Amino acid sequence: MNKSKHIKYSVDKEGIAIVTWNVADSPVNIMNENTMAEFFLTINQAIEDNAVKGIVVASAKKDFIAGGDLKWFLNYDKSKEECFEMLMQTNNYLRKMETCGKPIVAAINGLALGGGCEVALACHYRIMSNHPKSQIGLVECSVGLFPGAGGTQRFLRMMGSQKTVEYITQSKKLTAQQALKDGIVDAVCTTEEDIILLAKNWILTKGTCEQLWDNKKFKVTGTPFGVGQVSGVSEFFSVANATAYKTTHGNLPHIKNVLSAIYYGAPCHIDRALEIEARYFVDTLFSKETKNIIRASFLFINDASKGKSKPKGYETTSFKKIGVIGAGMMGAGIAYVNAKAGLDVVLKDVSLSKAESGKDYVKAQERKKLEGGLTTEVKIEALVQKIQASDSDTDLANCDLIIEAVFENEKLKNQVTIATEKVIPEDVIYASNTSTIPISQLAKASIKADKFIGLHFFSPVEKMPLVEVIVGKETSEKTLAAAIDYVIAIRKVPIIVNDGRGFFTSRVFGKYINEGITMLTEGVPPAVIENVAKKIGMPVGPLAVSDEINLKLIVDIMSEDPNLTSHEIQLKSKLVSIIEVNGRTGKKEGKGFYDYPKDGRKAIWKEWATIYPTHTDYNEEEIGKRLLFSMVIDSYKCLDSGVIREPKDADVGSILGLGFPIHTGGVMSYIDYVGAKAFAVYSEKLQLKYGERFTLPESLKERIEKVGSGRVFYNN
Repeated sequence: MNKSKHIKYSVDKEGIAIVTWNVADSPVNIMNENTMAEFFLTINQAIEDNAVKGIVVASAKKDFIAGGDLKWFLNYDKSKEECFEMLMQTNNYLRKMETCGKPIVAAINGLALGGGCEVALACHYRIMSNHPKSQIGLVECSVGLFPGAGGTQRFLRMMGSQKTVEYITQSKKLTAQQALKDGIVDAVCTTEEDIILLAKNWILTKGTCEQLWDNKKFKVTGTPFGVGQVSGVSEFFSVANATAYKTTHGNLPHIKNVLSAIYYGAPCHIDRALEIEARYFVDTLFSKETKNIIRASFLFINDASKGKSKPKGYETTSFKKIGVIGAGMMGAGIAYVNAKAGLDVVLKDVSLSKAESGKDYVKAQERKKLEGGLTTEVKIEALVQKIQASDSDTDLANCDLIIEAVFENEKLKNQVTIATEKVIPEDVIYASNTSTIPISQLAKASIKADKFIGLHFFSPVEKMPLVEVIVGKETSEKTLAAAIDYVIAIRKVPIIVNDGRGFFTSRVFGKYINEGITMLTEGVPPAVIENVAKKIGMPVGPLAVSDEINLKLIVDIMSEDPNLTSHEIQLKSKLVSIIEVNGRTGKKEGKGFYDYPKDGRKAIWKEWATIYPTHTDYNEEEIGKRLLFSMVIDSYKCLDSGVIREPKDADVGSILGLGFPIHTGGVMSYIDYVGAKAFAVYSEKLQLKYGERFTLPESLKERIEKVGSGRVFYNN
């Protein structure tokens, strides 16, 4: 009799065993040491029972199997050898399923991702529900891992090398129809059909029990070596490796290792290929980069996206209609994401034509999707209809929340606040999308400072997931709780930031920009600065991003800050000279650190070497460290002063808002990534050479001294 906690077992009168995943105390079926042990024990029971003719693997939950338990992987405390043995034992069980002589069907409802997909691949037949939320795929690369239970080798033998590399490295999730087309599933059923009954019928009428790779005549399509070689395959792997390095600069071991597992596993028998995959998986799991990515992406970002930082004791606040003031790119983007989330929007500007131009921006973004077949004319029209263009304050009277997104000018923002509060109810929250002006300062124009808060979106709003929720001195906890509910409702990721000039992301990113420009003025070749920035994992170089922001705006922001350091004062003076003497202001005007010709091929301005003579005695490692250390040290100052409440908020904000290299875990994790003592030693070296901005706060020095060779912020 089966007494499993997580796996249910039954055999019907026709001799079909039903093995049902139903993990206890979890909303989804997850794979870990306990659930997998029960699953294989139950499968083995069915295999060993002579009365069982075939097996159906199913789920009692809305999804099939959501994948591996990442918390288990993050806290995995056994040796590499034990990990390898565990993987090989898993592979042996899956191979026993494939070679047991009994047909096994995966009845896939909902999600079959990661390890869940791998279990399905080891079955002889796969039926998938065509529910809109049903998806299947090997998505481990999205969290710094790759398939470790045969996924790379079974995908390879089903689809060939090109699609396998593409689908796995990009963590593609396939709909039922896409999976059917690619041969990942064998049949698709409607949600009304009984998927288990269909599985049983296949076993009784057509059931076969041989995987295609167990046929002696089978050859992998496009094997890179020997028999079965297809012209161009070796070249494909060479290009794939080169492309991966160009994209990751060797910072992401999981990408390098998955390509190696696919390449070296391709010419082998499946059993040898599974061993190759397992060895590369172990190497990946035990890398510090993978641990950082799992912790940052799965734990911290996932928790933030669920609103775990919301103050306790407040009911969920729902929103139906949002007022957005300012129909420029930011305001239009905010209106867009609200409409996409199903909320009605009033998009107001000083004239109806300007408000309509904001709607046109939304249409333009949707048109791009239409060209790619990702939406329809009907859906676009329905979306746009949710946005009401307006030039009247009175149209804001029935909104549940107001978001001001006008130009970054304090006087203008104050005027808008005063005018808007005259028409909206007293209990409506008023939020400013400012990126630099302190919320407490802006709240002085409000008659209800307790309901005044900052919601700092990032550009382009429709693509950037982060929202800084900025708490002013008088912002109430109730307002904060409601703001968190709102950000979650529009499917963004909130972090809570206490008030301060530049808040967190703008302030810290300013250090990155400042350091890049400083190095240019010191004579470091601009191309070197930009290329090193990308090598360390930043998405855009500091000079290119300065052009995007505009040098005039950077100077204006610095001018408003009464607490500039001596280094920043000197840098500001040099920026003023670049603007006034050299006429370089940024991308908008077509000339900044780069030239922007009409053909769109931007290039670094050639005259920088005559203004700041370049030298060749630069050190690339030092350049990269200066860029990252400048952000990390200032981030710690934000934590130390209370601007950021928790280290994990800084990590989430830096990854999602600044593009800080995810393999390091974020700005606070970076200290542990480098090594606490090594970080302190290198900081001192930079301080002696470049000045006080690299001096560590005393409290950080104390933390580092206290942990010795340990970790400053997180234990894993």
